[in-house]
Amino acid sequence: MNEGLAVHVSRAISPGHAAWEYFGYERRQYARIRELEPVIARAVTPDLDRAALGLRLRYLSGGMSDEARTVDGRYLLPERSGYYLGARLCEAGIDAKGLAWAIRATDLELSAYARSAAVSA
Repeated sequence: MNEGLAVHVSRAISPGHAAWEYFGYERRQYARIRELEPVIARAVTPDLDRAALGLRLRYLSGGMSDEARTVDGRYLLPERSGYYLGARLCEAGIDAKGLAWAIRATDLELSAYARSAAVSA
């Protein structure tokens, strides 16, 4: 979520860039991650309540092996897909309470908004 918030802050302080530029993606990679969003979200759900360096590397780093980015033995996550997923997870809280609130919120507070948005979708 920290990296997702960073993406939203970047958009706020430096508007006008192409969407994929805020994530550090190429245009095709951004399109692919958006296309795979439901699959990625389902695949990483079990890890959302956990914290570990390995998870950060898996979801945020580029250059990781396919094996390191494979979740549940069958989902190969696109490199750096955690930035996109983190930004999406923060959106409901930002929409409800604003960016100033969101950057000071705890992960539990932001998660609550993300879960309520998912339930209502």
